[in-house]
Amino acid sequence: MKCPKCNSINTSKNGVKILVSGNRSQEFKCKDCNRHFSLQISVDALHEIKYVEPGDILEVDGGDVLRIHGLTDVHVGAVEHDFKKLDEAIKMIAQDDDARWFGNGDLLELIPPHYKISQRGQDIPPDDQYLEFARRVEPIKDKCLFIRGGNHDYLRSFNILDFDVCKVLANELGVPYYRMPGYTRVKAGGKEYNLVSGHGKGGGKNGDTELNSMAAIYSEGDVFFLGHNHQLYVKPMDSLIIGDDNTEEMKRRWYIRGGSFLRYADYARYSFYPIIRTGWTTMQFNKEGIQCWEN
Repeated sequence: MKCPKCNSINTSKNGVKILVSGNRSQEFKCKDCNRHFSLQISVDALHEIKYVEPGDILEVDGGDVLRIHGLTDVHVGAVEHDFKKLDEAIKMIAQDDDARWFGNGDLLELIPPHYKISQRGQDIPPDDQYLEFARRVEPIKDKCLFIRGGNHDYLRSFNILDFDVCKVLANELGVPYYRMPGYTRVKAGGKEYNLVSGHGKGGGKNGDTELNSMAAIYSEGDVFFLGHNHQLYVKPMDSLIIGDDNTEEMKRRWYIRGGSFLRYADYARYSFYPIIRTGWTTMQFNKEGIQCWEN
């Protein structure tokens, strides 16, 4: 857990405090500056989680304009996690009344003990990674649309411990939880648009290959969003359709690979993966249509 005073990660847990309200707070102490600080722990019942099951359509109502930020592959706890870039995203979302965001998996680095991957890739223990992410997004938790698990957080915790840390995080934030890819219907500017999102699974050589498969299956999509391979780009994809007046017209859809908040890691260097800058993407919906960009 990062100290809010001196930004040191040389901190330790210092007990749990039961508050008068019935809530709990995890207490911490910084070993460098001796600052005591705490993080509230939600005790909302797990049955209040809204699961977005395959076939369900999550609907999001905006006003005249809605800007949705996709935060994917954050990797809190990784040695190469880009704290500054995540803080930049959080600040931008917090200051924009029309902004919302979703967590698209691999939010935590989460290398369990005795896992096949070396522990040297992370500098914060898995339980503290969860608390650190929850603390970091506290200023924007009311703007979160949903949480999805990835291979680092959901698959590792579930396959090894039969425990879904992303489900608990969704409960902590009080938002719906996706386990699978799916549609989100976005209403803004008097129009409706279909956002299709998933964490992703394929490698990093050709990001469009997996997006093509997604677009073929979810054929009603207007925006197709994937993470996982850390590529960062938005790409307009134009096609010809038959319009209401029985003439051809152009329909624009968007392909997005959502980037990451992980700097150039040792595993990427070892395998000669391309160097990719950290960042995230924004999707803007209004009556004029959709615009997408990289940050």
